[in-house]
Amino acid sequence: MSPQSLMHFFAILETGGASPWDGYAYKGQLSTVWGIDSTILRFTSQMYLVWSRFSPNGLQSLYIATLSNPWTLGTANLLSEPTNAWERVNNPVNEGPAAMYWGGKTYLTYAASDCWTTSYQLGLLTYKGSGDPLLASSWTKSGPVFSSANGNLGTAHNGFFTSPDGTEVWNVYHATSVTTGACDGRRYTMAQKVNWNSNNTPNFGVPPALSSVLTGPSGE
Repeated sequence: MSPQSLMHFFAILETGGASPWDGYAYKGQLSTVWGIDSTILRFTSQMYLVWSRFSPNGLQSLYIATLSNPWTLGTANLLSEPTNAWERVNNPVNEGPAAMYWGGKTYLTYAASDCWTTSYQLGLLTYKGSGDPLLASSWTKSGPVFSSANGNLGTAHNGFFTSPDGTEVWNVYHATSVTTGACDGRRYTMAQKVNWNSNNTPNFGVPPALSSVLTGPSGE
C-alpha cells in the first residue's frame, strides 16, 4: 500500500458560535496530497502551516506553506528532509512538527526516525531571525535534542504548553516502556519543563524515570 493510498488529508471545520462546543460546518480541504501532523506556525505578519509529507526523493519530510486564511493553503515548500543518521533509524522520517516561541526566537521541534524504534527522538529547527520562513536556508537544524532515557523510550511527537503564570514552557511527548519501541496503544504521555541554556537556547534535558514525581507548572 502506498502512503498516498492511505488518504490522509487536512479538512477544515468552522464554527459560528462563541465557544468550541458550538456547531461546526465543513469549510474545505487544504490539500489533495497525502500529509499528516499539521501545526500552525505564527509570525507577526503571516500564519503558516507546517506538516509532514513525502518529498520528490521519497522521504517523509517537513513542508511549510502560507495560510492566506484558515482554509487556503499556499505553495508547499520543502523545509526539512531526514538526511542525518539520527533521522533515518529503520526509516527516514521527519514528522510531528511543533512550534515553540521564547525569548524572541521561533523554534520547530519534530520527530525523527521510525516511531516503532527507541530512536524515535526530537530534532530542532531554529529560525535564524531573518529571511523567508518558507526557505530551509532560513532555519538551522540541530539534533537529536531529546532522546530515550531512564526507561522512557521513543520520546518524540511532542507539543508545548506554557505554565499558568506564563514563565515556563513545558514539553509534552509520547513515550513507551516497550524495550524495542512502540507506536501503538502501549505508548503514554509524559511532560516536563523546558530549561534554557546561558545563550537562551532550549535545553530539553532527558526523560525522567516513569516513577519520578516532578514539580508542577509554575502558577498552578
